[in-house]
Amino acid sequence: MPSSDTNGTSGEEFTARMLDGAAREHAGAVLREHGMLRLARLGGRDDVLLAASRLMSSLWKHRDADPDSLTVIRDTGRHDGRPGFAGLGREALALHTECAQHPIPPRLLLLACARAGNTGGESLLVDGQAVLADLAVHHPAAIEALSAERAAYFGGSSGLFAPVFRQLPGERWQLRLRQDDLARFSPDAEVHLPALRQAIDRNTRQVRLAPGQGVVLDNHRFLHGRTAFSGERLILRALGEPHPALGLGPAFPAPWSTSRLAAQLTLDMRRCRPTVSW
Repeated sequence: MPSSDTNGTSGEEFTARMLDGAAREHAGAVLREHGMLRLARLGGRDDVLLAASRLMSSLWKHRDADPDSLTVIRDTGRHDGRPGFAGLGREALALHTECAQHPIPPRLLLLACARAGNTGGESLLVDGQAVLADLAVHHPAAIEALSAERAAYFGGSSGLFAPVFRQLPGERWQLRLRQDDLARFSPDAEVHLPALRQAIDRNTRQVRLAPGQGVVLDNHRFLHGRTAFSGERLILRALGEPHPALGLGPAFPAPWSTSRLAAQLTLDMRRCRPTVSW
């Protein structure tokens, strides 16, 4: 079951107007360590744009974005059941990274609550570093299968093959995942999906953002989703590349020693012990 955090997220809070100079550098340190940071006292669209402009060097123009590059996430009443448009309904939204079908997805994701709705609508957050550590302990063979270059295919006719976990130089990793009709997996990877989903479930946090609260996520590290909701829930979303002052390196550091993981894989094979829990 997801853990609950009624304050939105744990850790320090940053306002849009304080994200400059030394405070912005400190925000970068929080992002580097935790993969996320909290925003508070967002008075409206202008504050969200200010926060985005101080954390991002450039904003992405998403398919559903308005001219100012912010996307309004709400129930439109006309997107139910359409692959790739689940965020614009009121049903639960499966955990995913943003724009998984793009060769290089945007690094930062900002979600700001303008209206919370009546019931439900909790944000679901999962640290990919924790999922990777979980798999290393319980199902190390899953990491090998899910990090293959053609482990998954994301998107429609113009999508791409990519690993769920991509290993980068310097023992750093990048997470890419979606769990809808626009994701398909190789036979080798599909065998390990139950183990992946169990690890995700064990590390899911449930967060209810109040109006004026927001969260910034490292989109190469964090999964996000939401529970179903009723009422007029409205979230403002910005996507973009990190400002150089944040000092973000590639994706996130491995939560283990690579040599130790290799030794565990060898031990599992010697024991002929199954590594997938069904």
